[in-house]
Amino acid sequence: MGDRITAVRFYNQAVEAHNTATDPRHLTTSYQLFSSACLADPTWYEANFQAGNNNSNLNHYEAAIANWRLALQCEMTKDEKVRALVNLGWRLHSLARTDEALLATDAALKLDDTHFLGWLNMSLIRSHLCDSVHMQVAAEKCWELCPKDAPENANCEIAVAFACLFNGDYERGFRHFERRFEWRLPQFLKFPYEKWAGQPGKTVFVAADQGLGDTLSFARFVPAAAKRARYLHLFIQPALLRLFSHAFVHLPNVNLIPAPAPFPAADYWTTFVSLPYALGLTNKDVTNQKHIEASVFGMARGSWRVPDRKLHVGIAWSGSPANDIDRFRNIPVTWFFELLRVPGVQLYSLQKDEKGKELHDAGAAGFIRDLTPYISDVADTVSLLRDLDLVICCESALGHIAALVGKECWIPYSWGGRDYRVGLAGEKLLWTPKHRIFRQLQGESWSSVFKGITSALEDKLNERSRDAA
Repeated sequence: MGDRITAVRFYNQAVEAHNTATDPRHLTTSYQLFSSACLADPTWYEANFQAGNNNSNLNHYEAAIANWRLALQCEMTKDEKVRALVNLGWRLHSLARTDEALLATDAALKLDDTHFLGWLNMSLIRSHLCDSVHMQVAAEKCWELCPKDAPENANCEIAVAFACLFNGDYERGFRHFERRFEWRLPQFLKFPYEKWAGQPGKTVFVAADQGLGDTLSFARFVPAAAKRARYLHLFIQPALLRLFSHAFVHLPNVNLIPAPAPFPAADYWTTFVSLPYALGLTNKDVTNQKHIEASVFGMARGSWRVPDRKLHVGIAWSGSPANDIDRFRNIPVTWFFELLRVPGVQLYSLQKDEKGKELHDAGAAGFIRDLTPYISDVADTVSLLRDLDLVICCESALGHIAALVGKECWIPYSWGGRDYRVGLAGEKLLWTPKHRIFRQLQGESWSSVFKGITSALEDKLNERSRDAA
């Protein structure tokens, strides 16, 4: 045993620092103190365990994993071992180290099968293993065991929501997904209106609560909401204003408000993603709902197309950094260079954000035409898509825009990402019939994915040549 007395002194100070949330450096200070406690007595479980928790809060995930592994080497009770294994499984999962996460979580549940956070981990792990049945079983077990007043109860219900959505039970999934406001979006609960449950004849404030692609995707339910309500105020991302102005011009009781803006007078509030729940839609209603109509706007047709090319392909390699799966779904732009192995292919960048400059940082302007100067909003992207043959993009808003206009779209589908509209293995295509999925397997880089896409491009060009002959 090391110097336990000194370790305890450091540890107590670390806990005090950690709990001083008003200090912006409280996690950094507690990190130094927890580390000192671990070094003073490396055989003390609690110091290593809490150092791991602190590192996890600092987003030092690999260091957190190392701390918990060290904690598991110390003398400990059964409950302490379960705690360390559950935390270890959680962070291994968040790094897409799925097999290791499964081993740790399974070991924890063998010691204590009533640990609801262990079942939460198991549900998430099973999703990565494309095991939809056991994903659902684990999520239901987690929610059943979690005390209703526990801070983690919302996390457990969200796990049930996603299990249902991935399994195609949209009616139940969207009902449970309403818990997301307590889980991640508490600011929506501060609106000065009651939450809409589909009451007819009311003025309803409908806010965009997810990313731009989700707002666009769930706009399909606006006409049904407008039929139910007296008046709708749609609080939307500015990039959608022109497109929605045309799409909903036939609905006289719909008002568009680009955010940010003052809130209007209304009776109730809801969000775009909540519309299926508020309207009481069945699985069939959700599945069969068609996209809104997308007008084509007056951009010079094809003036930007590179001559003497056989296949014109729009690309995007990055999504919003606010999304939990962002670090998995983003693709280095250099992987798209592989597609130029296929003679006759011309690439066009549709990457409209800070990531777009990676094209020029990589020296690719001579062989990937940058179309972002043509794009001020989604309506411009829609106009560009009409003159492209194909879109290849990561799991981002561009895929939703391609679906809107019925453009064929290929998705490099990340192992650590996933979208319930595509399914665990890319086998379900809700609202996106012209999408094709190229799955990244566990532990793989993007190499095999782009090898598959390159081969598919060759087949597509060969098919075109046969059709032309």
